[in-house]
Amino acid sequence: MNQDIQKMIEKCIQGDANSQRALYDKYKARFYALCLRYSSNADEAQDILIEGFFKVFNSLENYRGEGEFEGWMHRIFVNHAITCIHRKRKDVLSQNNEREFDEAILVDNNDRYSSDLKGILLRYLNCLNPKERTIFNMVAIEEYTVVEVAKELNLKKTVVKTYYYRARARMRTMLEENEKELLREYNLYK
Repeated sequence: MNQDIQKMIEKCIQGDANSQRALYDKYKARFYALCLRYSSNADEAQDILIEGFFKVFNSLENYRGEGEFEGWMHRIFVNHAITCIHRKRKDVLSQNNEREFDEAILVDNNDRYSSDLKGILLRYLNCLNPKERTIFNMVAIEEYTVVEVAKELNLKKTVVKTYYYRARARMRTMLEENEKELLREYNLYK
């Protein structure tokens, strides 16, 4: 492990606010992107990010130095994002409004992502309903197996496969429908 990271971790464990801020600044962009993939909007992603860093800081003493530190943090953030999804689902279900949870959540198309391809894909991801988005993230991006996702989300394997293939098909359709526009935007269309 990098000596600078090790020293930063040690100081964070001791409660050094400057080291905690430095750790946050070093990794916030990477993990904000992860949080955006699991959330339905930027505010929710920011909440997951902040709560995730609290979990990281409270768990630093448990980091044994095995494997990459960033990988260890990544696992905490993914687990926390999944927990937030479960919590959100329970809140929605407790309000007898399961339909709200299952409907697609659309991000307004106000050019806030400009021509950034990642932003375009994120916009398409946000068009998936929360179950599809979560499962697609875990399988396609985080590279979990279907069995691991089923266990993590407490779903049947067939349900995970169904949501994954549905999400993949919807993403493909959105990309195909906008192919000419994307090619034009990147000056690849002739």
